Amino acid sequence: FVKKAHNINYPRIQIKNLTLKFNNKLKLKNISFYASVSEVVGIYGLMGSGRTELLETIFGLYSKNSSGEIIIDNQIASIQNPFDAINYGIALIPEDRKKDGLFLEMDICENINIGSIKNTLKYRVLNKKLQTKQAAFYQNMLNIKASSLKQKVKNLSGGNQQKVVLAKWLATNPKILLLDEPTRGIDINAKNEIYKLINDLADKGLTIIVVSSELPEIMAISDRIITLSEGKITGIFSREQFSEESILKSVLPSN
Repeated sequence: FVKKAHNINYPRIQIKNLTLKFNNKLKLKNISFYASVSEVVGIYGLMGSGRTELLETIFGLYSKNSSGEIIIDNQIASIQNPFDAINYGIALIPEDRKKDGLFLEMDICENINIGSIKNTLKYRVLNKKLQTKQAAFYQNMLNIKASSLKQKVKNLSGGNQQKVVLAKWLATNPKILLLDEPTRGIDINAKNEIYKLINDLADKGLTIIVVSSELPEIMAISDRIITLSEGKITGIFSREQFSEESILKSVLPSN
């Protein structure tokens, strides 16, 4: 995989002093950063650094336990739950696709369409033809290998399951894509396809924030890397500053 340089534009999303607290324990401490149109921002940290919680907080999963500001296109966003996040154009590809990303007993077509039902209504009634058309479009775009759109997703390979999750969220026409461990448990060919897709989506103007526990991966796909340790930002690296040594150094706990 060879990363393409993007023309990075204005900030699409700005996070200001984002704090997350559970049982009087701080999980995220005054997190502030931005991500621009056409930019891939990598979030890297060790287990327990707060990387998944960061994406989930942006997506509105912990609004009762969090504080701070999320600004999208220069407007303060009021995100109380994931439905609000989706309405602001945010999509979250979760770390555990089988548990949180897919309906395993349903077919590919149903899974792809489930988050964007309004796209497949005709006269306020679900239209099977429009559903098949939308699913076929994303199957083709993401090269989802299956015998048919009626194949149950539980019978797909890990890489193709991940593409179905991506298709489901891309069908909502997001502006900001949050990816949590997007290549976990998939083979090297499927990984390269996902890397290329991330690159292409950024090229088309999406803002992508991606969490990965694999340092070579995050260095390969990101325009900038933000490091986390113990719920705090410990470093921000531009592409010219990427080095395994300095990034690893910045994620090690302080004690």
